[in-house]
Amino acid sequence: MNNIALFVKDFQKGTELSDRLATVNINITFAESIYDLPDQCQIGLIDLDDEKFGTVQFVSELNSQTKMTLLGYMEKVQKESRDKLKAAGCDMILPKASVVKNIQSLVKELLK
Repeated sequence: MNNIALFVKDFQKGTELSDRLATVNINITFAESIYDLPDQCQIGLIDLDDEKFGTVQFVSELNSQTKMTLLGYMEKVQKESRDKLKAAGCDMILPKASVVKNIQSLVKELLK
């Protein structure tokens, strides 16, 4: 079975995401650090508005030490921040409003 790690501290957003992901055949792990990951984790979903998770350093470390596809979301996607985070290894950055709505189709597409 496939695994997704959620780097999300917002309880409400985490609940919404896990509810939507429950319909997809995937194990969900709420992670606080790179050391909380299951062995074979394919996707990392990162709240880029979070002080800890939304840094270039965190994204870069996650990218260099794992083989995960990294999806990030933020309240308002700004070009400068987006460019830095993409350069650090975030594969896709979405607006916060669309991540819950589209998470099932995104995950299904990435796991093909």
